[in-house]
Amino acid sequence: MPRASVREVIVETAVQEIHKYGYAACSVDTITKAAGVPKGSFYNHFKSKEDLGAEVVRRYAAESEWNRTTPGLSPLERLRARFTTMKDILIGNEYTRGCLIGNMAAERADHSDVIRTQVALSLTSWSDGITEEIEQAQAAGEISEKLDARQLGRFVLNAWEGTLLRAKADKNTQPIEDFFTVVFDTVLR
Repeated sequence: MPRASVREVIVETAVQEIHKYGYAACSVDTITKAAGVPKGSFYNHFKSKEDLGAEVVRRYAAESEWNRTTPGLSPLERLRARFTTMKDILIGNEYTRGCLIGNMAAERADHSDVIRTQVALSLTSWSDGITEEIEQAQAAGEISEKLDARQLGRFVLNAWEGTLLRAKADKNTQPIEDFFTVVFDTVLR
């Protein structure tokens, strides 16, 4: 198997470290030490920690478990399965970490246009995916066609991101149970 490039090792390590500890708690030195690469090599691949942060958001969005689908399910069942997978990951992490994109939005959106822009693009991509599944569920008669699919897609993702924050604070499943009940048993009917 070919050896990963230094840039790739830095990005993969940064995704893990920033997701675990947060952006502010991870210095370039911390990330390069965890990656096992010289600190100077960081600047061969990134102009700044901020540029790395944007790449971390992009990579997390592209490689997230969110992107995995479960074949053989109806559109609404697929959507529910995606959120169930994310719920299981959060519980498996003992209500820590949450969504790296949501975490970066909360931590950096007011301070970095580069990171904020990538967060917004990533959230839009995810809400577009939710919108597609809602449209498919509407076409299949699982969800009312009277509802605006694009607005619902944004709302469902926004509700999920808030759910993750609350679950991290409460350290229990109540916010998640509320999300599933309201979204799947009330809104998406």
